[in-house]
Amino acid sequence: MNSKASPTRCQSDSETIIIREDQVVGYLRRNPDFFARQDDLLAEISLPHDSGSAISLLERQVNILRARGTEARQKLNNLLENARNNDQLFDTTQNLVLALLRAADATEVAEIAQNQLSNHANVDACELIMVKQEGLDVAPTVRTQSSERLKTEFEDIFRLKRTHCGSLDQKTIDQLFHNDAASIRSTALCPVISNGEVLAILALGNQREDTFSANLDTLFLDFIGRVVGAVLGKHMAPSKDQ
Repeated sequence: MNSKASPTRCQSDSETIIIREDQVVGYLRRNPDFFARQDDLLAEISLPHDSGSAISLLERQVNILRARGTEARQKLNNLLENARNNDQLFDTTQNLVLALLRAADATEVAEIAQNQLSNHANVDACELIMVKQEGLDVAPTVRTQSSERLKTEFEDIFRLKRTHCGSLDQKTIDQLFHNDAASIRSTALCPVISNGEVLAILALGNQREDTFSANLDTLFLDFIGRVVGAVLGKHMAPSKDQ
């Protein structure tokens, strides 16, 4: 039987009155000032404490309110932290879009994307890896890899076409970030998309495990991938004179 509905027997002179626990709770909720009128009762009531000793009802109430206050502050801090991160991402996205509009070719698109995103406070390492394909003309400094290999190693990115956040095995981190790999603890893998096709993978790394967690809202990162993809796709399109 539910403990909240368990009956308590009160013996009177004429009859036994059964009072359920939830009835007592309901009465106290409707009369929150009940104990203010029951000084003698308050003096007699004690509650078990985690340490094994007994505490007063008032002490228990203070402890509960303190715990709820701590929880509320934590939730507020999380909301403020998310708001600050979103503000930073918005500024980064805005600067990135304006810089990409000045890109002259695919090489500059890659360089601008890496330089702009590397300036974000939560990005300790940034790499852009383009998919090798016909018509791709970039400088040797731009990383490229075959479509087959990228699709094998990052199948979910190509299949879902969404940013993936979390931790990766060390071998994959080494492959993505090279010299910075030893310090990276969390990553965001963002597909660079144009017309539904993944043209590149944008890899962001951070030294903290919880920065790019699986619970992170990836709205801005997905948008960044599509913006970079739209500009990159334009520079990879065949010329009308060809």
